[in-house]
Amino acid sequence: MTINVKTNQSFYGAVQSRDYRSPSCMTYGNGSHMTTLGINLLANNGAPDYCGVLVNNKTEERSLPIAVRVHKTLELADDKFYVITCGKAGFKNARNETSLVSLKLLEKGKRIHEAVYSHPYTLRADISRPDGTYGIRVKSCFAFSKRNSTVSLIDDRGCPVNPRVISQFKYDEKVGAADATLYSMFRFPESSEVHFQCDIAVCKGVCPDVQCETDLEPLPAAQARAQDKDIYSTETSSNDEGVLMASTSVFVLDPGDSPTVQELCEGGVNPPWLLYLCIAFGIMFLIMLIINIFLCSAMTCSCARTEVIEKEPSIIEDYDPYRSWHGSQYGSRYSLNGKPGYTSGGSTMNSTRSISTNSDHYAIVHSRPGSRYSAPGSHKAATLSHPHHHNRGPPSNIGSHYSGKL
Repeated sequence: MTINVKTNQSFYGAVQSRDYRSPSCMTYGNGSHMTTLGINLLANNGAPDYCGVLVNNKTEERSLPIAVRVHKTLELADDKFYVITCGKAGFKNARNETSLVSLKLLEKGKRIHEAVYSHPYTLRADISRPDGTYGIRVKSCFAFSKRNSTVSLIDDRGCPVNPRVISQFKYDEKVGAADATLYSMFRFPESSEVHFQCDIAVCKGVCPDVQCETDLEPLPAAQARAQDKDIYSTETSSNDEGVLMASTSVFVLDPGDSPTVQELCEGGVNPPWLLYLCIAFGIMFLIMLIINIFLCSAMTCSCARTEVIEKEPSIIEDYDPYRSWHGSQYGSRYSLNGKPGYTSGGSTMNSTRSISTNSDHYAIVHSRPGSRYSAPGSHKAATLSHPHHHNRGPPSNIGSHYSGKL
């Protein structure tokens, strides 16, 4: 970045980056009306020539706050501060949107930052958000190196200086782009980095075509950007709404060298089938998710219904052979100490329990065949005695270890 500070009076102060005072980030006035400061925009943080350049990765703009100081050493109240921004140029289209112009070097439709020496490439100039209201025309293109060695490619009319190096730009008004073929990539002897810069004229409607002659004589190489480049005819220049500048840079490698910078991916999915595969997997995942939610909901409802059924009280509980039944559920009464009342009897499969009472109801006596408690005349089944039998026998003393005296 080259910053020129023009003053009305002789200037003996300093122009510097606001927060850096290193020799590469400041310059002193020599008494003239013009003071120039050069800044390296590509310097990394920590490098000797880094001056605090701020980079906006979204818009690719680079900004630098500078200070114009009246005194070379002191900081005074009369000092002026500015922010210089270097980025893409743009204009307002018919929809009141900002359209930006850009310059790219393409290989098979993809933007590259590394080119191979002597290989063909496409130089493209385009505008973002084209609406068909404005057209573009590319002119005044040249290539240069860090040491300001320049080679002119397209003249001020939009015609190639040397048709063997680059072709004439072909325009596509629908997409707002213009392409020219670079037949053989070149480089400068002192540097492997080549910079391309073009002026892009914006026209109301479609820019008129320019008839280029095939036997054009080479023009002198440009040493800097000329200020008087508007040498169009009256018909052509009357349609111009403005001239914007765009540039790009590439590294030129020898054939066979491995690339040092990864290829830039500019939107889209390559190969194209990968996009459709991802969409198919996404749809399958969504379907499986819906099925899982439905199954989980059904299982939850079933489990909740089972819990409700299990918690409902039962009128008649299952018979438990190890539980002593006191007969409240079977309508019987039990008596204590041999007093009249109702009692219920139960037995287990491994023992014999006999409870005889003076009850008016039936008494059920269970016995196990062959038991040592069994009487010789006992029945193989339960013996029932009528409640109104007057000859009641004495209370049975036969019992098991479940019997006890209360």
